[in-house]
Amino acid sequence: MINEIKTIVNNYLNNAKLCNLTLGTVVSDGVKVSDRLTIPSELIKGVLGQYTTVNDKVRLIRNHGGQEFYIVEIIDRDFVIKGSTVKLSLDGVIKDYKVEDVIK
Repeated sequence: MINEIKTIVNNYLNNAKLCNLTLGTVVSDGVKVSDRLTIPSELIKGVLGQYTTVNDKVRLIRNHGGQEFYIVEIIDRDFVIKGSTVKLSLDGVIKDYKVEDVIK
């Protein structure tokens, strides 16, 4: 009896999909994940959401129940971070600069 209960619980947990990774495109009112589904902006959490623009491709994690989504990656977007090097152009002259700090 115990083994059957363990098997049932194990099968449930394997099939419950407690979280889900999804791809989407940022639109004006949320993230479009399919032709039929756009996730409203109110359900999108996390700090990366403030750095997205319309038409950005994003990777989202959906929590169990589908009531919250977290943007975990903005695909093909480079970020300037402390210690990285950036190229800046002034009057046609391009120079490399090391980033010492990033202030929002």
